[in-house]
Amino acid sequence: MVIESLVLFALLMGLLSALSLPLGTLTTLIWTPGDRATAWLMAFGAGALLSAVTIDLFAPAINKGLFFDVALGAILGSLFYLLINHQLNKQGGFLRKTATMIQYFRNQQKIQRQKLQLSFNRLTIFNELTQDDQYLLYQHMQRRDYKANSIIFHSNDLLNEFYIIHKGAVNLREPKFGLKKVDELKEFDAFGQFGFFSSMRSSLVAQASEDVSLWVLNRTDFNNLLALSPTLFESLKEYFKESNELQAYLKKYHYMDDAASEKQLEVIQTTLEEEKRLPYARESREFFEPALARLKASRRFDLLDSCQPELYSLLASKVKLRQARAGETLFANKSEADRLYLLESGSIELIDPKKHSMNNEVLSPGDFFGGMAFVVGGLHSSTAIACNDVSYWVLEKADFQHLLNDVAPLYEKLQVYLKEKCIHQYLINEQSLSETKAQKWVKQSVKQLVPGHMPNLAGANQRIYQHNAAYLAIWLGIFLDGIPESLMIGAHTSNGHMISVSLIAAIFISNYPEALSSSASMKEQGIPFNKILFAWTSLMVLTGLGAALGSVLLSDATPQTFALISGMAAGAMLTVIAETMLPEAYTKGGSITGFVTLMGFLCAVLFKVFDSTI
Repeated sequence: MVIESLVLFALLMGLLSALSLPLGTLTTLIWTPGDRATAWLMAFGAGALLSAVTIDLFAPAINKGLFFDVALGAILGSLFYLLINHQLNKQGGFLRKTATMIQYFRNQQKIQRQKLQLSFNRLTIFNELTQDDQYLLYQHMQRRDYKANSIIFHSNDLLNEFYIIHKGAVNLREPKFGLKKVDELKEFDAFGQFGFFSSMRSSLVAQASEDVSLWVLNRTDFNNLLALSPTLFESLKEYFKESNELQAYLKKYHYMDDAASEKQLEVIQTTLEEEKRLPYARESREFFEPALARLKASRRFDLLDSCQPELYSLLASKVKLRQARAGETLFANKSEADRLYLLESGSIELIDPKKHSMNNEVLSPGDFFGGMAFVVGGLHSSTAIACNDVSYWVLEKADFQHLLNDVAPLYEKLQVYLKEKCIHQYLINEQSLSETKAQKWVKQSVKQLVPGHMPNLAGANQRIYQHNAAYLAIWLGIFLDGIPESLMIGAHTSNGHMISVSLIAAIFISNYPEALSSSASMKEQGIPFNKILFAWTSLMVLTGLGAALGSVLLSDATPQTFALISGMAAGAMLTVIAETMLPEAYTKGGSITGFVTLMGFLCAVLFKVFDSTI
């Protein structure tokens, strides 16, 4: 009977101490705290918890001469928390709190900088740079992410930036051989650098073979670096004089002879010597009139039929002229449809794997192609191969989205076009959607379509990791944070049925701002409110159950064991305070954080003054 009442008492005390967790979540429905309010609440709660850890956990053990027992427990508790927390953060658990997010991204930046320095050392032009110059270079690099199968650049694109792989893999494909993979690049590998330094267009296609994260350096930032770093400037001059990499590249991929390649590099060296920069590779501005004439006479794409003259003019200002040799592949079946094509000269054969080769469609000048896949944001259902030397116009997805944002009639035409029967049939026949899924996709796409955006069929078919896979890690992280509290309450209720009001009050006070801040942070990550409320409510229940279980397991514990368990709870809780609560409070609240922490500490001590044993 005593055991049963002790367990029930521990359960109730655990639930009461954690009741502030769902209360903090519910508060976000009516009030989202600002940075200063969050900082003060967090600091106050940290101070209260420091009081509980010091007075209710460490002090009793030390008074009984069990310092080494409680100290050993504190060390073990801290190390256990750090180990599990590190593993959960790698899976997305860091999203549960602002402080863990800040710490995670700081660590990631440090790791990225170290990896990037390794990559620099593998490039001839950068391996003589000082650490200061490498750090300056790192500051100018941009991070860019691509989904699996995304095209990073196409053949014949201007290369005003080059890339280093941070994570993932990239395939380089040769248009002459049906976009066959000619090289697979891994972490730390650079690509696009030869076209970048020789001011030439790309000769290959770069495609992400899996989700990939890249460091990118554009020409403008690189030229700024040349002005800031004499070492980089001298290294680049030496590279042009001594290295034969660029000349070999021009011969192999751009079919230049010795004279042509030397002349190309001399032009770049002259600009570098005289102006201390690399020359810019720019699209020609002389093609507006030819592009406008071709657009007005275009076929095979109903969305752009019978447009207003003003829209044709805007399109002509956005399209870019490209060339391909006979036999080269412009895009392949199942590749990303990230641009719209319009044939200017020559002929293109569209090879549909579902049709007999005798039925392949051959396009002539004035024909749009790749339009359906482009509009729905899907993958190409055919392969486009140049029958002879061709020239063609391309409209990039980003440019088309800008037009959708700026030109209301085009946006309205797209809404109507998505409802056309041809789109419905295309989704079924070419994108392998069922009748029901095609209807549902069209309905949702039209409903969700907003100016400046396009449908994304390929993205809709992918599993979104950000809010699904990471949610379990976030929940486990929250659960990990609550384990020390369960241990604290369970340990005290097992100790002769003795627990102080100050301990329960301190945990209650500290839990409220923690749940309030974390719930607001999780909402910013796009996690639904019902999932957030479930996470914190379930933690309240588990805290109660953990306290009840702890009271049973520790009912016959020796003083040494009790001190060890109390130390583990205290060590883990001190680690939580130092790693998450106080850093977040100081980041958002500044120097007042120390004073507010003191107020929380004194408030919990005040409970101790008036404490009567329950």
